[in-house]
Amino acid sequence: MPAGPTFAAPAGAGRGGAPHRLRSALLAVIVLAVLAVLLVRGITVVPDSEVARTDLAGNPSFDAGRFVTALWASRIVPTVRDKAVDIGTVLAALAQDPDKAGAQYGHRPKSGDGPWTFIVRGDAEIKAAELQSRHATLTVAVAGQDVALQIGPVIFGTALRDSLPFISFEQVVNQIQFAQVSRELNDRASAAARTGIDVAKLVPGTRIAFAGAMSAASPPQVTVVQLGLPGAGK
Repeated sequence: MPAGPTFAAPAGAGRGGAPHRLRSALLAVIVLAVLAVLLVRGITVVPDSEVARTDLAGNPSFDAGRFVTALWASRIVPTVRDKAVDIGTVLAALAQDPDKAGAQYGHRPKSGDGPWTFIVRGDAEIKAAELQSRHATLTVAVAGQDVALQIGPVIFGTALRDSLPFISFEQVVNQIQFAQVSRELNDRASAAARTGIDVAKLVPGTRIAFAGAMSAASPPQVTVVQLGLPGAGK
């Protein structure tokens, strides 16, 4: 009986095939690793704080502290003192028609895509005081609503920045800088509100006078700039 046909094994088959494939895989990994190292070396990581202090060309140009300092005593404090509307009036108007209330008493960016914000004042009796948190607040009742007065040092929101018609996004380069302006304003507001006040004595039953900024959001929350006893002249 004649022997059957024989076939030659394909090149690379048998014992030598697996090591060859392994060497190819290792070579590919090494090439990818080298490329990754070269790519990372070409990347410069810039912290947000550094970006916020540069212009579009990367030149040092912006400092939120200096920006706010230039406006605080000359424009911001007088605006809060002289332009504030009674908070009861604002809350009543918001309950009726938020857009009408905003157009009459408030401010929002020209783009019209932000919430209405208001500079308000009032005096009321403290209902509750949360003074142990860094986000310290005083709760007062105005026009049948509970209003939180933020006295910090941690202040939430951008109501103070957004309520001031002479501060706009067009004055900065990017959102990082604009956020820094808001944080600086909030820090300055907290420090001003606490000046001359024994915070530990701000207990329920104490009547206080206040002025600051709030948005149309509910429940009402005021970033306090001025705080004191009614008639104390602060």
